[in-house]
Amino acid sequence: MQIIKLVARKNLVYRMDHNRSKIIASNIDSLFIVIAAKPNFNINFLNSCLIFAESAEIPAVIIINKLDLVETQELVKQVENLYSQQLHYSVLKISALDDCSNLISQLQNKRTLLLGQSGVGKSTLINKLIPNAMTRTGIISKSEASGCHTTTNATLYQLDSTTSIIDCPGLQEFGLYHLQLENLVYYFPELQPYINKCKYRNCKHTHETQCAIKDAFADSAIDVMRYNFFQALSAKLANKSKY
Repeated sequence: MQIIKLVARKNLVYRMDHNRSKIIASNIDSLFIVIAAKPNFNINFLNSCLIFAESAEIPAVIIINKLDLVETQELVKQVENLYSQQLHYSVLKISALDDCSNLISQLQNKRTLLLGQSGVGKSTLINKLIPNAMTRTGIISKSEASGCHTTTNATLYQLDSTTSIIDCPGLQEFGLYHLQLENLVYYFPELQPYINKCKYRNCKHTHETQCAIKDAFADSAIDVMRYNFFQALSAKLANKSKY
């Protein structure tokens, strides 16, 4: 399977593949992250999307699709409890097969980048919002994997003169290796209250003693899954090879 990675620098969104980069979008006003209970929900993918958005200073909206499925109800509880109530991200619930009208106001007068894994219903959402979406208004980027017969396109759909959606299909993984370890803590909203409260100024919040973030986690002030994600990403950035 081809792995597509996105990175963001100064509001330019790059497609990374085997250490090559190509700009697929720029001047993004908002990011829609589409998730669904089926075929599978990957919470690390969602977390990576949110870190991507925070690092690029792009407001993120989490779209829970397939509201008509019984399995979605548990996902709604999980996402609303953590990401909406605790982390204060916007969370919208839809069934793209039936109605997407509650997304219109969020899209209006913006250029929105649409992200999501295969099968979450992005194509259905696009076709519902834009009845003639089968006619592409612009291909931003196209790359064919040699020998894989795999094509990945980012497509621009113009809703009106001031509103557009960029659909980025085929995304499997985020490339967050461009991030600097010392800045990572700023991309986690729940960690920001503890910045500059550690004993050591150069604290990496991994193994140091008297670390405010580690102490907060010990006191159950930080979600276990998010803390583990922070620690895992910190380890990757600490050992990354530069490209």
